[in-house]
Amino acid sequence: MSQAKVDKRKYEKKNRKMLEKKRKARFVAKCITAAIIIGAIIGVPVGINIYRSIPKFVGDSSLKAYVSTYIEDSHGTELATVKAMEEQSAAADSTEDGTTEDPAVTAVREAIEDMTEETSEDDSSEESGESSEDSGETSEEPSAGE
Repeated sequence: MSQAKVDKRKYEKKNRKMLEKKRKARFVAKCITAAIIIGAIIGVPVGINIYRSIPKFVGDSSLKAYVSTYIEDSHGTELATVKAMEEQSAAADSTEDGTTEDPAVTAVREAIEDMTEETSEDDSSEESGESSEDSGETSEEPSAGE
């Protein structure tokens, strides 16, 4: 072998890790470049077709008609259910003077009423239980300091 080949082999052997990293970096760069080119080849015509298929100007009346038709076709049953629920809640929330209450206010009021009923029931059951259990003895719980 000639001296040039020997020197080249020594250099390759000495710098094998560095040369391998460079080779891998070139491979990754080539793959990314190829992916971008393929994406452009496919994406540009598809994007142009999509852009051309979108109408340039849509009048307000035709847009409203399209949207309302779409909503009625797609969600007609849900809308009917929601409207019925709103009517029921409006009828239930109506007070004597004809005004309507906020559903959140009604829910809070009902929760407070339930809590007061539960506490009054607990108090009455404790009083009746204590009177039958207490036969003159008082039970005191020790405090934390004792």
